[in-house]
Amino acid sequence: MRFDLHLRQDLKTKVDDLARRMSEWEEKPPLGDEDRRRLREAIVPFNHTTSGEDFSVGGVDGTGDFPSVSYADSFVHVAVAQGVLYATDALSGLREVEALAPVVEMVWLPEEEARRRKGLDDAFAALAGRPVQDVIATSDYRVLKAKYARAAQPVEELEERLIRPHASDMANLGIQLRSTAELGAALRLIGLRPKYVLVDGTLSLPLVTRSGESLFFEHLKRLCCVSALEQDVGFLALSKSHGVRSVEMLEELAAEKLGLPPGGRPEHWYLRIPTPEEDGWETPLVEGRTLPPVAAMTYLVRLHRSTPVLRLDMALAWWRRHLRGTNDVETRRLEQQLFQDLDRCSHDQRCYGYPYPIKAGHDRASLSEPERVALRKQIVDAAVRAGMKPSLFRSASKATRHE
Repeated sequence: MRFDLHLRQDLKTKVDDLARRMSEWEEKPPLGDEDRRRLREAIVPFNHTTSGEDFSVGGVDGTGDFPSVSYADSFVHVAVAQGVLYATDALSGLREVEALAPVVEMVWLPEEEARRRKGLDDAFAALAGRPVQDVIATSDYRVLKAKYARAAQPVEELEERLIRPHASDMANLGIQLRSTAELGAALRLIGLRPKYVLVDGTLSLPLVTRSGESLFFEHLKRLCCVSALEQDVGFLALSKSHGVRSVEMLEELAAEKLGLPPGGRPEHWYLRIPTPEEDGWETPLVEGRTLPPVAAMTYLVRLHRSTPVLRLDMALAWWRRHLRGTNDVETRRLEQQLFQDLDRCSHDQRCYGYPYPIKAGHDRASLSEPERVALRKQIVDAAVRAGMKPSLFRSASKATRHE
């Protein structure tokens, strides 16, 4: 981009038009008095929590290099995820119990169809720790897809019609491989049966309402839900992107509910996104969005005033078993206990107001640029020892000064 591009009048006009459209969208939808009353009543405070009954909690995050190395029309991708396990501790807050071996897979994908499909399927199986067909058969995604897409598909057809991107489709491959690595690490952690397993993300299923194609990590995500329910583990997806409009208005209502003066920044509160099935009403704040996701329940929560409003997803079946009480009072008590547990995990100064086990998984899985460079060199050196020419691995972008 030329340095003076941002000074051109036509670009300024486009920026102003963009800002106008964004502002108009943000102003909608207006909340009527009844909407505001219902939301204010649904906002629930919980206690700042540093002690209580001890429990264990796992955290997962992942990363990768997509691609790490390329030559001709083939690419080598590296997917990495790390699961860690912590226990609450009266002295230190959290004490590391166990770090699982990192989930690491190097994926070679040529553009040739048969090899590419096999390479991806082998990578999916290795990252998940289970064969592809077994994941599809034991997950409940197939049942959900039959219900919401109104098209029942046998396991074999779902396996055949998995979306397998072209070898050069870096963005889609990166999402699929990283997500599969993270969920594979989560599934392994669930097997250790902590009270909670936390992942960075949501329980959204992008293609569940569409007949035909699906993504492998959708099946694996729901397998994590199924396995966690069987073993009484809270599988929770926490996202820094809440996807809700007019969240500032919601924070104003939370401040009113907590008795803060105008402009106060409320903390330690949550709101369960109401649904017609469970609550008999829904809020305009989620109009046009699949929120909560299919077969899930969603909360908005602020753990500390210094951190943003977070989104928390959990499987609907787990919510009904562990958080839905026989009456509203019991439900709120159980919900408050969950958020007090999460608050107890969120007092590490390295990420105050955010559950530390996810941050610990992120720190362990992250690849620094020197590590990426060293890994690429290691792959190329091994290929040369195997008889390949070093010139095959020249970067076209570097050679033409496009990097």
